[in-house]
Amino acid sequence: MATVKKGKTGFAEKLSHSIREGLKIAGITAKVDTEPLAGTKLLRVYVTSPAFEHLNPSERQDLIWRIVGFDFNRDEQLRISMILALSPREMKGAA
Repeated sequence: MATVKKGKTGFAEKLSHSIREGLKIAGITAKVDTEPLAGTKLLRVYVTSPAFEHLNPSERQDLIWRIVGFDFNRDEQLRISMILALSPREMKGAA
């Protein structure tokens, strides 16, 4: 798996904070990391939480994208390449 770098840009910091705080409102504590895509202004986002064990992938995506949609306009959302939402076990590649 690629090394995940924490985003250093203002957009990456704002995005990470928004997702963490939005999930916190839903009662979910999460770790959010971003990875810039070389040669672009796009970011990959990795969201990890033990609470994701109890949610299927579509529920995780729906929740996170609703948070992003509330805090970011369409052009900002287009800067997100993908959001990967995994439990810690899944992040390690465990079945």
